[in-house]
Amino acid sequence: MVGDNKVMKGVIYIMTSAVSGLIKIGRTSTNNFQERMRHLESNGYYNVVGLRRFFAIEVEDYEEKENLLHEIFGKHQVGDSELFALDEELVKQLLLSFEGRVIYPNNIDKEKEFDQVSESRRQSRLFSFYKKGLKNGDIVTFIDDKNIVARIVGEREVEFEGQKYKLAPLTRKLYERMGRVNASGAYQGARYFTYKNKRLIDLPDVD
Repeated sequence: MVGDNKVMKGVIYIMTSAVSGLIKIGRTSTNNFQERMRHLESNGYYNVVGLRRFFAIEVEDYEEKENLLHEIFGKHQVGDSELFALDEELVKQLLLSFEGRVIYPNNIDKEKEFDQVSESRRQSRLFSFYKKGLKNGDIVTFIDDKNIVARIVGEREVEFEGQKYKLAPLTRKLYERMGRVNASGAYQGARYFTYKNKRLIDLPDVD
């Protein structure tokens, strides 16, 4: 019967957490996505709080695809939970390669976003706060607005407005707010933040 061959669509999502480097990879029906996000953001998951929606895509055979992600990243999984010690941009990059409709964030170009994530991840791998002698808790300042600051919370992560970011996507976010995104949409984030009035990219590496 035709009904037996109906392809099931649903949402695979990524959420960041209050714990640096810890994310949730889950699935839900399309109709339940907003409610699921509100529940997790309000109540947490597996004793982990501060969950925030990061990326979500509607795909066919979503249950099988989510199971595949869990298999691929199984070595990074926390017990039997849906929590993983992973870079959220890496998982986002993989999800962007799936056929489907991005439902969070809204109104993004999948191909352009994939290229931007790829470039941001490449640049992020080249920079380390720790190699520059900085430590968790140090404050860095956006080069185009001294009132915009972020707190270092990991080797390559900062916290801004309660969310964790790599410098490159945070830089893009800030310029999007200003309506000043460059043609490529990609940024070498360390060029756009300073520490004690010196650009991060110009800080010497420490031994």
